[in-house]
Amino acid sequence: MKNDVISWTEPESEESAIVDVTQALRAADGPADIAGEWPETLWGLLVDAGATRWSIPTEFGGGECPRPLLVQRYARLAEASLTAVFILSQHDAAIRRLTGSADRPTARRWLSAIADGAVATVGISQLTTSRRLGAKALVATEIGGGRYRLDGGMPWVTAAERADVLVTGAFLDDDRQVLLALPTDLPGVVVKPAFDLAALQASRTAEVVVSGVEIDESDILFGPSTEISSQPGVVGTAGLETSALALGQSAAAIGGLAAALALGRDDLAEPLDVLSESWRQSWDLLMTCARGEGDSSSAGQLRTQANALALRTTQAYLTARKGSGFLRSEPAQRWARQALFFLVWSCPSPIAQAAIRDLAGICPA
Repeated sequence: MKNDVISWTEPESEESAIVDVTQALRAADGPADIAGEWPETLWGLLVDAGATRWSIPTEFGGGECPRPLLVQRYARLAEASLTAVFILSQHDAAIRRLTGSADRPTARRWLSAIADGAVATVGISQLTTSRRLGAKALVATEIGGGRYRLDGGMPWVTAAERADVLVTGAFLDDDRQVLLALPTDLPGVVVKPAFDLAALQASRTAEVVVSGVEIDESDILFGPSTEISSQPGVVGTAGLETSALALGQSAAAIGGLAAALALGRDDLAEPLDVLSESWRQSWDLLMTCARGEGDSSSAGQLRTQANALALRTTQAYLTARKGSGFLRSEPAQRWARQALFFLVWSCPSPIAQAAIRDLAGICPA
């Protein structure tokens, strides 16, 4: 579905390659959603387009691109397939944390391996927004000789069954924390069956359990520290990448409304104008933040706006499509389900509270 309402700002030289991969992703997204299995076609398209190397520094064999361009690409790809770009975002989140520890040999080794095709992902929600497995879901016990034993679990790990390395965090007995690179082929690392999610089932998000897994201090990327999650850029939630995904999802729904308007649905003209203007304002804020020009509250404000917009645009399109939009074969219902993802994934309390207040019709405090 061509979207003539949304205006992307990506350089013209990049346009044709992005258009080609988005068209292929869009065609494969629906079947992947229905199948719910690992989306080999979607992932293969990202690999072939070089997307899995966009976050890797060139010195390690990657195709590193500036952050403003990266978030633009995320949004454009998410317009075509949120599933594909969600998996990519978790892969890239691991890369960013490895890059931040590039003074460690294990980080450099993994960055080179990922550039050559290894798959990475993150399992750090136990340090940030999730307490589903308890306050100390994953524990590292010092066993001497610079070695540690890991026990516990990571509650939410995307693409766990395909990953070669997990970037994760664990608590020591004295409440300090470590961030580490955990190879998935170590004895004692068990990926449980993927969760039966309301949407994005093909992301194969699962719990990973570790029991008596021994690692060396050379596997540690950061720490021990009293509070890893407070260190800028080490863990982080509500990132610009997630907001870019939400705006990409919104762009897909706005494009659907525009197509319906072009077929004679004149009643959609005013709602489309309002939603499109809201999208443009959020997009401008995203680009401001990506360039490092926003203040400390801008990223949180952006995430709140992007969440709300993803919900409003997808539900508006579903409503406009009427009963036919509720068929599993139609993108309208898929986009509406996927928009719920932004309410629960990497969503800190202030942003979740803002969403609840908005849904309750309460003006911002």
